[in-house]
Amino acid sequence: MSTRSRRRSRQVPRWMLALAGLGLTAGLVLLLAPMLVMSWVRGYLQKDEFRSRMEQFLGVQVKGGVTLEPLRWSGDEVTTRSLTASTGSGWKAEVGALRLALDWNAFRDRRWRIIETGADSLALSFDGGAKGLKAAGSGPVEAEVDAGEKPPAKSSVPGWLKGYLPDRTEIDGVRFDSFALSYPGPWRLTGSKLRLGTWQQGESSIQATVEDGILETPVKLPAQVHPMKFNLVRATARMSRDDLHLTHATLTWMGDSEITTSGHVRPREKSWEISTHFSGVPLREIVSDDWKLRLTGLLEGDLDIAGRAGAEPGVKGTVRLKDAVLTAVPLLGRLAAYTNVERFKRLVLDIATTRVSGGGQARRFEDIVIQSNGLLRLEGRLDTTGGRLDGWFMLGVTPETLTWIPGARQHVFTSSQPGAAAGMLWTPLRITGTVDRPEEDLTARLLGGAGRALLNAPAEAAGAVGETLLKPVVGEDLAKKPGEVLKGATEMITNPSDTLKKASDAAEKGLDLLKGVGGGLLGR
Repeated sequence: MSTRSRRRSRQVPRWMLALAGLGLTAGLVLLLAPMLVMSWVRGYLQKDEFRSRMEQFLGVQVKGGVTLEPLRWSGDEVTTRSLTASTGSGWKAEVGALRLALDWNAFRDRRWRIIETGADSLALSFDGGAKGLKAAGSGPVEAEVDAGEKPPAKSSVPGWLKGYLPDRTEIDGVRFDSFALSYPGPWRLTGSKLRLGTWQQGESSIQATVEDGILETPVKLPAQVHPMKFNLVRATARMSRDDLHLTHATLTWMGDSEITTSGHVRPREKSWEISTHFSGVPLREIVSDDWKLRLTGLLEGDLDIAGRAGAEPGVKGTVRLKDAVLTAVPLLGRLAAYTNVERFKRLVLDIATTRVSGGGQARRFEDIVIQSNGLLRLEGRLDTTGGRLDGWFMLGVTPETLTWIPGARQHVFTSSQPGAAAGMLWTPLRITGTVDRPEEDLTARLLGGAGRALLNAPAEAAGAVGETLLKPVVGEDLAKKPGEVLKGATEMITNPSDTLKKASDAAEKGLDLLKGVGGGLLGR
């Protein structure tokens, strides 16, 4: 073989060199493709088209409309002056000074991962107007578009590039330095901080945690001029487009009182319901001025409260009074004098509990139990409507309590109370009138029983017992004539027309006794 032939056999064909070059180029392109894609995406993100796409994407997620102010990029971080969103169900959100960053490592896994998201403020409100009413219907709600608004331009993303772009979105939580919420009722939360949990595309709800702030409610207690306000300590909730589930919330009110609550808000129905447990609530913040000095203690209990827009909230639950003391009531002083039991002057209530229900100006208190160990027990119910009282009770006392009240045991405390503890004497008690001027029927029956007992007793015994009974009320002189005083008072009750014509000073004093005891019983 010649030398020339050998050289030709060693020469590499040109097509193989071209193929090798093409392969090397393709390899370089494949190696550089992620960098090229990321470079293109970084440029695309800064275009106004991306902002429009984000508005469209977020609008689909909230089933409404979203408006973004121009985006300002600095490296991987982006800020915008404001974001406004509204849903077809009536919610509106206004975000101020929004900031976030992108995780480009997640981009390689075809994920949009948004990190370090926060904003200066978020104002969330529910509008019960046309949008809310429209959302309450059965059909789907479409996002409203202004007539002059142009549809989004066709995407400029090359077709071959779309296969490299992320198809999932993740948000690693959002932090709002200032949060405000308003809802018809009205309910209003201001001065709070909000933290939202992680969210992935496809999820319909998100976890939320709220700390601090003032909560204004539509709930107004009978003795209060203004609705109640609470200090919010912390609350956790699960939010979705259509409702809000309050998992747990801790609030304080009036010092050391604490309230824990959970609930559910349904914007479509414009309704809400909450369940609360409260403790350490000062009674002075609830009762009228007249009773603030007479009845003290701390309230605790469990209440379920439900309401809807345009209607008074309804309440039901159980309320208990702790460390309760009843004092400065005229009747208690008289009872202490009659019975020689000093505990009546400062009556400690060992048990004070009731079930409450109602709404607006009407309340029903059932299963009322008030007890001072060793002295008395009161059981029954009370209805209040527009300030008027209608109560039916059974009053039980120990036999020793009636020792110095003549006729009470024989003529008044003669009833029985099924299921009650043994050793107590019982009588019915009727409460009527108004909250400002309550009336009861026990005093008249006590006076009548005492009159019957004294008029039927031997003179010396009647004089001694009557003097003991009447001296604290009518004075020492008239107390020496118990028969005349009690007889006159009894006759004025049973036959007032005849008695008034011949009323003596003693009889009038007897009527004063009736009024004094009756007024003292109810704090007048």
